[in-house]
Amino acid sequence: MKTVYIILSLMVCIVGGPRFGTKATGSNPKPEGAAVSYEYKYSNTMRFPNLWYEVMRGDDCGVRIAWSQHNEPEITIIRGPEDFFERVEAIVAEYRLYRLKNSYYPRMEVLDGIMWHAYIRFEKNSISSGGSNAWPPEQLRAGIDAINSYIQSLIDASTEADVLGHDDHDSRYSRKYR
Repeated sequence: MKTVYIILSLMVCIVGGPRFGTKATGSNPKPEGAAVSYEYKYSNTMRFPNLWYEVMRGDDCGVRIAWSQHNEPEITIIRGPEDFFERVEAIVAEYRLYRLKNSYYPRMEVLDGIMWHAYIRFEKNSISSGGSNAWPPEQLRAGIDAINSYIQSLIDASTEADVLGHDDHDSRYSRKYR
């Protein structure tokens, strides 16, 4: 009987697609005011994130993009364009990202795999969403991908002159939780 249940569960996920095999909980309020920060983390079963972005205004009010990739501990910080947050606001509006649920997870138990989290802070209200082995519907995922593609294009176009400094995840974590 257990074998039949497993086969039926897998068929429902395959035939029904990722949305049918995904549960979602929680809601985000519609944000108000200007976007002030963005963070995205995509992790697998390694110690450091496979992909991590954090964008915020620095002490000098300039936009700073911190990022790491490929499960490496080193974080690179580059200067971002002044209109960065206006572009993010446009993407949030276009894809209606405030419709993201707080949490996405599969209908069946999965004990390893990937986890992701996106957090867009506004002057009033924020959008927080994440998942473990599950993603939001395609339109909403496309909005997150659009923001991340924009950030990656800025990273790819950056030069050594744009690098403001380096950090690492261990130091960042220990400063955050002192």
